[in-house]
Amino acid sequence: METIYITNKNAPHHLRFIEWTAYRYLVFNKDRRLIEEAFADSVGFAHSKWPQSYNLYRTKHSKDPAALALHELFLQIMDGSITNLDEFYHSLRTKVTHRKRGNALKDQVLRQAKQSAIQQARMDDGKAFISNNKLISMTKREAVRVAHTDVSEVQISELLQSLVSEHNSTALTDDEMDVLRSIFTRKVTAMEASLTAPEATILRHADKDVSKNAFHLYGLFKLKCETGDTWALGQQELCKELGVGRPKALAAANLLVKLKLIAVSEQGKRGTVMGKATIYKRLK
Repeated sequence: METIYITNKNAPHHLRFIEWTAYRYLVFNKDRRLIEEAFADSVGFAHSKWPQSYNLYRTKHSKDPAALALHELFLQIMDGSITNLDEFYHSLRTKVTHRKRGNALKDQVLRQAKQSAIQQARMDDGKAFISNNKLISMTKREAVRVAHTDVSEVQISELLQSLVSEHNSTALTDDEMDVLRSIFTRKVTAMEASLTAPEATILRHADKDVSKNAFHLYGLFKLKCETGDTWALGQQELCKELGVGRPKALAAANLLVKLKLIAVSEQGKRGTVMGKATIYKRLK
């Protein structure tokens, strides 16, 4: 079983305790013996100290919104409001471990107020809206994933139906599906406006070293060259600019050429007395 905190000896005890409680109730049907056997090798009897640490944490942080949210989550696990680990981890992340604070919290409040106003206006006009924040969040996440890909309309429809089946208790009406598709489309459009398709291809490259070096190199071309300008870039200078060896540096340059972000105007030569740098041209 892949846990985040239970087997992490460096994790705070209150987080190890809440995850232990979630696993005991949601995975092991509240059975203490079964969970203790499952984690006997990795945890031993260390879990016996966690309840006391949890209560001490609550006492010391009695007015901290994150601590209050943590205990609310504990109670939801106990009373059955949280029914699976996905719900548990989502609540833990958004309300406790990655809870927004300061300006980020203010921005979140403003967004929620704006969303509530929009929903109320739609209700007044008799228009459809979606109040399931988890569904909206997952829809936007998928939109980010498919931006700058060749996903078809049929595949989008299947994707949205799958998200509804997984994250909504009932099917959506046709009007509500239109709203969900609109949310998806707006997010895709926004993501594609913030990044070009070749840049997205670079960042999604399976070889992370190639991805990192190629994106760095493309940034240098954008820094040094207007579209149509050339850059005489010998292999030694290329390696120095990227801080890597010749094979990795050339792999980065070749990827940019393949994506038609740059082109070789004049091939360099090695092994001659003077040598000759390759001249690259930045393309549109």
